Amino acid sequence: MTGRQHALGLVDVLERDRDAVQGPAIEALAQFHVGLLRRDARVRQRAMIALALSCNPSLLLVDEPTTALDATVQIQVLLLIRELQREFDLGVIFVTHDIGVAVEVSDRIGVMYAGKVVELTGVEQMVDAPRHPYSRGLLASTVHDGMRGQRLEAIPGAPPDLAEVPTGFSFAPRCKFVRPDCTAAPPNLRATSDSHLVRCVLAA
Repeated sequence: MTGRQHALGLVDVLERDRDAVQGPAIEALAQFHVGLLRRDARVRQRAMIALALSCNPSLLLVDEPTTALDATVQIQVLLLIRELQREFDLGVIFVTHDIGVAVEVSDRIGVMYAGKVVELTGVEQMVDAPRHPYSRGLLASTVHDGMRGQRLEAIPGAPPDLAEVPTGFSFAPRCKFVRPDCTAAPPNLRATSDSHLVRCVLAA
């Protein structure tokens, strides 16, 4: 089944009674056998999305919807979310650790590190000209326009223990551009343009 076929199936179910809060979800979930839910990750995702849409939200939060799915199923889930966004005129907050997926599904991307947004901008700007060192590191460490046999760049170090966040900015111990200002106090988000925010002392 394609993402569009999944989406239209949910639309048919949910539009029978848009005022009902639980009815459409129960009706949609009743179509799935428990054994099938256990075996098929794609069906589980579809069932959860049907449940989330049952109260006709204007904003849908999807948290790591493609984790532990094979590539084919990932694509189907992403297409489903995109179709539902169009059909229901939904705003979608898509949480993912895969910046490649974020680039494919988003209009704007917010990069977070240790619980704080470090950069927020449009997709094209994020891909073509990321301003924060962590954003640059994420993009450099993924397979993106790389040549065969070329080593991927890794971000040195490890994320901090959130129970013992270092003084100053949490990314400072891993940043190759670190300067005294970074360790003195956490920087604020700075606007580098009308649509671009960066949490970095080097951001102009």
